[in-house]
Amino acid sequence: MQNRNCGACGKPLPQDADRRMVYCGEACRKRANRLKLAAERTPASVIPLKATQGASSRTDDLRALWDALIASVAAEGVLVPGSAGVPVAHPALRFLPQIDAQLLKHEFVGGGADGDDDIDALFKAALQRSKELSA
Repeated sequence: MQNRNCGACGKPLPQDADRRMVYCGEACRKRANRLKLAAERTPASVIPLKATQGASSRTDDLRALWDALIASVAAEGVLVPGSAGVPVAHPALRFLPQIDAQLLKHEFVGGGADGDDDIDALFKAALQRSKELSA
């Protein structure tokens, strides 16, 4: 009989193992199932955002960073092997929400370097407008 290996960890299965046995134990069976489920949940494709006309250099820099991170995630996958060999979310994913927020701020507020002041001005204008409408 030929030597067979575990479908998850690669260790040899016992010689007297049933021919239907694929994994060396319950932990490996669960690990393989988690990997399978994670692969099914992975998005089929991630589309990088395109630059808009008249964008500022700060916006261009943010968009270039966004595109680089998206390309990295698309190339390596949403799940990558962690330090213990267990799949973890791609490290670049933690930065996408902050970059997305900065892009939105620069695209919709005017792209100024002092975006926080612009947002404060927008909030004040919206508050003033709501007071005018309610009066």
